Amino acid sequence: MPASQAAEFQEYADLLQPQVISDPYRVYDIVREKEPVWWNAHLDSWLLLRNDDVLEALNHPERLSSDRTTAFLGHLSEAEESRFAEWAAMRRRMMLYNDPPRHTRLRRPVQRGMTVRLAQQMRPKIQSVVDDLVDAVIESGTCDGIQDLGYHLPVIVNSELIGIPREDRDEVKHWTADFVTAINAGGANVPIADLERGQNAILAMRDYFTALAVRKRAEPRDDLLSSLVNRDENPLEGDDLVATCIVVMFAGLETALNLIGNGLLALMRHPDQVRLLGERPELMPSAVEEILRYDGSLHLVGRMATEDMTIRGRKIAKGDKVLVMLGAANRDPSVYTDPHRLDITRPDNRHMSFSHGIHYCPGAEISRIMGEVSFSTILGRLRDLRLADGELTWQRNLSFRGLRNLPLEFTPGPRKAT
Repeated sequence: MPASQAAEFQEYADLLQPQVISDPYRVYDIVREKEPVWWNAHLDSWLLLRNDDVLEALNHPERLSSDRTTAFLGHLSEAEESRFAEWAAMRRRMMLYNDPPRHTRLRRPVQRGMTVRLAQQMRPKIQSVVDDLVDAVIESGTCDGIQDLGYHLPVIVNSELIGIPREDRDEVKHWTADFVTAINAGGANVPIADLERGQNAILAMRDYFTALAVRKRAEPRDDLLSSLVNRDENPLEGDDLVATCIVVMFAGLETALNLIGNGLLALMRHPDQVRLLGERPELMPSAVEEILRYDGSLHLVGRMATEDMTIRGRKIAKGDKVLVMLGAANRDPSVYTDPHRLDITRPDNRHMSFSHGIHYCPGAEISRIMGEVSFSTILGRLRDLRLADGELTWQRNLSFRGLRNLPLEFTPGPRKAT
């Protein structure tokens, strides 16, 4: 990039600045208009911000590869590479960081185990969990939308989906959070301390899921892990199995938690849309899709160029890191009318918050149902729900966008009759 252009966007280069983390869309708009293919020296990566460029990138894994671990850890010294060899090796086994045909082999059994039918079968369980969470706060008149409402549901649902016993859930969630910290910004220039936490989490989860798989082989249950290890043909084993469990756990947790938190915040800031939902509850599925577009959980995915290419006049070299900015694409004004407006009646809402193409989230339907049930129940049972006083804080993560806290207040009411 010419020096003049680099200087023009210098103030936005660090996307982890608090003012950018709290509202990245302003920066996306400014840069997308003048430099939609943006070299960000701070992240040592090209950023794609236009909707059509993002779609093109996700549709062509042969040009922009998901097998990017080596490139995204290129800032490490030789000694550090050796130190985090276990981290890199486990990442390379995850379906997120693979292209076909290996990606296909890893994804197929997961996709078969996470059907739309299974998601719908889990709806009563999801409803029961949300009712219990609301019961726990409804008499107080205040709660935290993340810690009290958003956090527990995906932990419970994803643990049951995989087959993690109740007594292990919190520990697995902590490991998952450490792993997510270490893949911030698609893995570009991750701080050593975060890599250390991520590697420790991976080693702990390797021991845990290896032991749990032994139990599932001996005593299969109606869960995903049992189906993965007891397949008649090509069962997943060893680190491939561990890596798959880690991916399903962290992707499901982050997607659903941030959907609930970001969605509640968006709705509290748009009371007209809450009123419309009250008048037309059949709009809830459309509302979830709009929330996903408006402030989705997954904001970027990392890729590596497998060949020299030119996009919008910018020459991207083979081996360059590329960050595909889903959050920016979802508010591209060339695709969405009035993109910064939350409109739960928005037609033909083809957002990319679950990614796109071969890496489309296999748990998308379960996340949608968690969103529908959570918003319907919370808005229906917590009367006069509104934002309470207090500063909002966001996770310091570019890949997954989500709140750390969400203070809410409402008119106290009765617990659900049992």
